[in-house]
Amino acid sequence: MWPRWIRALTTIWVAWDSKQRKTLDWFWVLVVLLLGPLLLPIYLTNRPLLKGEKRVGGFFWNLLISLENFSTWVVGLAAAAVFIENITTPHDPNVAEVKRAEIKAGSLAGIFIFIFLVGLEKLGFEHFRQHIEKKLTGS
Repeated sequence: MWPRWIRALTTIWVAWDSKQRKTLDWFWVLVVLLLGPLLLPIYLTNRPLLKGEKRVGGFFWNLLISLENFSTWVVGLAAAAVFIENITTPHDPNVAEVKRAEIKAGSLAGIFIFIFLVGLEKLGFEHFRQHIEKKLTGS
């Protein structure tokens, strides 16, 4: 189950985004509100394009791109939540001071490693995407 604040933010964002595209699409606003942000990649694949925007490939290619972006955000939010929880743990008399320091240092190192690996993943996927889209457009 998605936290209410994430569901509310994504619903507000879908309403704002569809309004920016000159079509306030109540169907997608209700879908995201009722079923959660898991269907957000499908909205991103189907939404009307802005002036100057273009899509290359079919529905499934664009859905794959949207899913990759969505999963990066979800994993990033999860990593941030774990990091914040580990850094802000209250003083527990059952946990030694050294152990708490290890947890905090490991969390800090984990965030740097996570950012590095996500950067590599984004660069790799962007290279893959450009390679495939070049073949799709025949350029």
